Amino acid sequence: MSASAVFRTLTLSCHRIPPPCQCKIEVLKSLWSSNFSFVRTYASAGPARRTGDDKIPFRIVRLVHPETGKLGPPARLSDVLESVDLKTSRVELVTEEPEPIVKIVDRRDSYQKWKEQKKAFRKGVKAGEQKEIQITWSVDDGDLKHKITKARAELEKGYRVDLVIAPRRGQKLPKPDEMAARASEIASI
Repeated sequence: MSASAVFRTLTLSCHRIPPPCQCKIEVLKSLWSSNFSFVRTYASAGPARRTGDDKIPFRIVRLVHPETGKLGPPARLSDVLESVDLKTSRVELVTEEPEPIVKIVDRRDSYQKWKEQKKAFRKGVKAGEQKEIQITWSVDDGDLKHKITKARAELEKGYRVDLVIAPRRGQKLPKPDEMAARASEIASI
């Protein structure tokens, strides 16, 4: 009966894991029982470009001066975009917290860096480099933060990370809706 698992998949966007990536949660369900056996979460460190130009979701930003590298005063994003030649340069969002900071980069340089990251990522994926991190349903917050930090470090190295949420032996499984809520909570960290 090992082939009797049904996969229900939902895809969540995890914008907090650097670099930006997609998380995929698979809830595995037994056919002969209404209890879920475990939830497996995947996070892929695919190369993604930083949010740029008119896709930046903030109205007021601070600009890093291209020559000095110093942070400028708060300014309207529309004013920054108007002052830049968008054919040769690009405005990229560097960070969101504690305040949105943007910088102006050359489009060609940005594209070349992205191509190199993509090539390095594909090389890593072809080699089958994959890590698995296991947690339980009753994981403490401190341990969870440590495991998520560990997963982020592996993602930054270019590994594919499987975050497996599995029950301990003898541990009572949470209800299916609690499982889905906990899994999406973990994916949003």
